[in-house]
Amino acid sequence: MADCPRCDDCRWVCENHPERPWEGSRACDCGGAGAPCPACNASEGTVPEMPDDFVEDRTIERGDDADHFMKCETCGGWIDSRDLRSVFDHEGPLPHPDRAH
Repeated sequence: MADCPRCDDCRWVCENHPERPWEGSRACDCGGAGAPCPACNASEGTVPEMPDDFVEDRTIERGDDADHFMKCETCGGWIDSRDLRSVFDHEGPLPHPDRAH
């Protein structure tokens, strides 16, 4: 029996359906991103525990494009400061407009 019934001890849940585990036999199959389990992997002020097979994406390196990105204090999303529309989208109230193309 799992110690955490929300995530079945994988420590991650579906971002779209936080009541469902992100991995395992009961994993959500909606295709949403993973999010730290709020019950057993709370990440406020700390880095959440990552899955064993996690690989950090290092396609943006310091000194290049990374210098142009800032984190939205309201929603936590990343904003490309070179994209004026994206900057203005993040000045308004939540929910911010969907920028996925």
